[in-house]
Amino acid sequence: MELPNTMPKPKTPKPTVPEPASIAELAKALVATPEAQAMLRQSGAKRFEDLIGRDGLVAQMLKPVMQEMLEAEMTEHLGYPKHDTAGYLSGNSRNGSYGRTLRTSDGALSLDIPRDREGSFESKTVLPYKQVTSELEQKIIALYAVGTSTKDIAEFLYDQYGFEISEGFVSQVTNAVLDLAKEWQSRPLQPVYALAYLDAIHIKCREDGKVVNKAVHIIMAYDLEGKKDILGHYLASGSEGAKFWLSVITDLKNRGVADILIACVDGLSGFEQAIHSIFPQTTVQRCVVHAIRNSLAYIPHKLKDEFIADLKPVYTANGKTVAETALMELERTWGEKYPMAVNVWKNNWEALSHYFAFSPEIRRMMYTTNPIESYNSVLRKYTKNKRSFVSDDALRKVLYLATQKAIEHWDKCVPNWPTILNQFAIHFEGRVALT
Repeated sequence: MELPNTMPKPKTPKPTVPEPASIAELAKALVATPEAQAMLRQSGAKRFEDLIGRDGLVAQMLKPVMQEMLEAEMTEHLGYPKHDTAGYLSGNSRNGSYGRTLRTSDGALSLDIPRDREGSFESKTVLPYKQVTSELEQKIIALYAVGTSTKDIAEFLYDQYGFEISEGFVSQVTNAVLDLAKEWQSRPLQPVYALAYLDAIHIKCREDGKVVNKAVHIIMAYDLEGKKDILGHYLASGSEGAKFWLSVITDLKNRGVADILIACVDGLSGFEQAIHSIFPQTTVQRCVVHAIRNSLAYIPHKLKDEFIADLKPVYTANGKTVAETALMELERTWGEKYPMAVNVWKNNWEALSHYFAFSPEIRRMMYTTNPIESYNSVLRKYTKNKRSFVSDDALRKVLYLATQKAIEHWDKCVPNWPTILNQFAIHFEGRVALT
């Protein structure tokens, strides 16, 4: 009689997966597995949305992937895998799990978070008390940045992803931006700036129960590497005088600024007095472009081209003496009939004519407002959708987000900067350290 075969069948060895050298190789390895191939066949995915849509294959794979990551974290924490005898009398072991729901761009994701008996396990994959992924936070912040209200953001997320988020939660997410904005506003600055522009835009904001026009004063500056930066935003309502500007300049000094070679401004009341009390050597240049605009306000539309043709020799002259001769000619031609247009230049000539002492390269930087006008256009793009901001803090958050977007491409210096820097070193001897 043939005895039954009692020999145990040899176990089929588990296939070993080589450690991937990159995320791309890991993705290829995952897709190549029989399980993944079966999922692809069963899903019948034919459209792009079937793969990465809210209920697509990628969304279905997210939960098992994250669940495996959580289990791997627990294994690393305990030092032995699930059901392994090494855990017997080890002093700590698995103790079931508890449910957590994350809100992601693919909808609500329910996970089972493993527990240990000591309660010492903390997941790095799913942080404690975190109910929203960084990806979704970024979406909320991006929508908020372009002026979308908290109510509209909550409604959009419900329509798109199928879960409810309160307006308070949206505010809580965007409040993290306020901390970043405050940190940015108080960050240390360079000790010396070659040239600084001061400008302002006006935005409606609520204050004491009513809507007021809030002036956002902007300081843009070029450092000694020829790169531009925004030094800060300073909010004010009403008329600003020397006291306000003194607080602004003092803030710059407290943040590390020791000198500003040239400051270009548009006739700000009290500014020159304030800056010279802190930085007495700073050259304050009245903005030429704004002076042109101000003088044209007193000229009839049909005569503006003719007036500009006579004004151009004043601000494009090779030197101050030639410019003063052109200004006298302008007064003879236009002064009798349109004295206010000429007085814009006559009454402010000293502040307007500083730039004649410099080379054409530096002059162009002093009277060209394109850099700050371009930046202002970005701020307006991010604030135009709001009829009014509910508070100064709400406005500061959007200004900060808009600024981060604007400065993404500000890594290049001014063309021909070494030549310009050497000219600054000659004009401002002892105040520019060339390395």
